[in-house]
Amino acid sequence: MSTARLTWVVLDRLVPPDDEAAARRALIDRDPELAIGVATGVLSEVEAIETLRRRQGVYGPDGPAAAVRTLAVLVALLLVFGGLAAALLH
Repeated sequence: MSTARLTWVVLDRLVPPDDEAAARRALIDRDPELAIGVATGVLSEVEAIETLRRRQGVYGPDGPAAAVRTLAVLVALLLVFGGLAAALLH
């Protein structure tokens, strides 16, 4: 399971309650900074998960904002090439 998928499975509580602790621990272990914080007692597991949630936003690092940016670039390119084609044909 990818890190992004594991993140949202855990954070959205789609993991069965008896597996939740193991899933949270696995998620925290994938981030060395958080793993060290939890191991040394600087952070609780709940705080570490909240840190992950704040870092990634609602839909993760490649959420709708990335899709909108990609679409905007494609539309801009289409307009440029359409303008060039129209200029060359007239």
